[in-house]
This record gives sequence, structure tokens and C-alpha cells, in this order.
Amino acid sequence: MAKLDVKISQKVLQEMLANHGVLLFETLNYHWNLVGKEFHDYHILFDGQYKQLFENMDLIAERIRAIQGQALGSMKEFLATAIIKEDTKATREPRQMIIRLLAQYEKMIEHIRDSIGTLEAKTQDYGTRKMLEDLIEQHEKTAWMLRSLTEK
Repeated sequence: MAKLDVKISQKVLQEMLANHGVLLFETLNYHWNLVGKEFHDYHILFDGQYKQLFENMDLIAERIRAIQGQALGSMKEFLATAIIKEDTKATREPRQMIIRLLAQYEKMIEHIRDSIGTLEAKTQDYGTRKMLEDLIEQHEKTAWMLRSLTEK
């Protein structure tokens, strides 16, 4: 029977924290640099998304501490640990921002699924699994909303 292996859980959670940090700053970049006729609606959309990402980061960091880990605390650590990579290109057109964020959320969802599988196979860390299951549901809803904006 699998047991709680905090090292596996801590690694999974550090990756989640880093991914959320990268996505948070990408969303902020788009929020701050948005122009065009979609400005008002997308500005509000991005505002809600970055606030949710920050809340998620706090929950993830607290879970890391609860299982006796040390939460990442620098951009350098986030960038080195994240599975998703930051968008370093010049500010995109609004539609391209939506397409890029959708791709990031889809990558995040895939990574969360893989992480849940790892935790199921190798640990009995039900608390972390539950948290990831809640996150995936939230991110799937965000991806659906972004996807809806890309359809014609």
C-alpha cells in the first residue's frame, strides 16, 4: 500500500506553485498591456483570472508548508521549476492573448492530471490530491470560457 511520501507531494506542489506564478505574470502582462475594442471585456476577464491565480498560489504554498516543505519564493525559482513557460514575445493582439492563455491553461490541466496520477500511484496524500482535483475543475472552466472566445 502506498504511503504519504512528502518528497513526491512537495515536488508536485512546487511545480504547481511555479506554473501558477508564470501564468499569473503572463495574465498580468496581458491585463496591463491590452489595447483595442475588446479592452473593457478582456480587462475585466484578465482581472478575475489573475486574482484567482494568486489565491491558488496562496493555497498551494500553504499546502507545501502544511506537509513540511518550503514554498518557492523567487521568480528565478518559479521559472526554473515551472512546466509551462512564460510568454516572452512582444505584447500580442487581444485575440492572440486569449489563444495563448487557453494553451497555457490546457497545458496546466494536463500537468495537473498527470500529477494527480502520480500522487494516486505513489502516495496516500489525499489532501493534495483533493486540492489538485479542485484546481483542475476551476481551470477547466477557465479554459472553456477562453475557448468560447476563440470560436467564430
